[in-house]
Amino acid sequence: MPPASQAKASLETLGSASASRSPRAVASPDPLLKIQLGMAGIFADLADLLGNPSSLGSIYGLLFASLEPLSMDEIVGRLGISTGTASQGLRRLVELAAVVPSKTDGERVTRYTAKLELRPFVAMFLEQRLFPRLKKSSESLGSLDTLAQSLPPGAKKELNLRLERASKWHRRAMTFLPIVRRFLG
Repeated sequence: MPPASQAKASLETLGSASASRSPRAVASPDPLLKIQLGMAGIFADLADLLGNPSSLGSIYGLLFASLEPLSMDEIVGRLGISTGTASQGLRRLVELAAVVPSKTDGERVTRYTAKLELRPFVAMFLEQRLFPRLKKSSESLGSLDTLAQSLPPGAKKELNLRLERASKWHRRAMTFLPIVRRFLG
């Protein structure tokens, strides 16, 4: 089950588990946990949209809404993900500088806190996904233009117009994205 769905399922389980404890708990399950799992679902969807594992977003979303740093075991327990998924996700989030690991004096357990910016995610998306694809599409447009030259005159004229339009969109993206990159630092 994807982490976004796991977060939603955890919310549902939270409500039904609370029902067995007391009538008061049914009316108000732990609101902080509910917020944490809701944020986990939101960030899982965002990570998926950007082409990253949704578990990465779930972990970040949980930490984003956590008032105290969480250990990996706490993350695993709240999200219902495997230790391996949590370990890999936390390692990646630390690499992205989206999450900060820390240890309290005398404590052997590492706890994690989310940085409260989306800049690392957006910068990663631009660097690892969008810029390489734009470069590849630029090369492809050049190849298609060469192929279009061998077409009969009517088809050649129409396809040249279409290729020029696609090239224009590409040039605009290539002009706009470096501005976004500088803005992100």
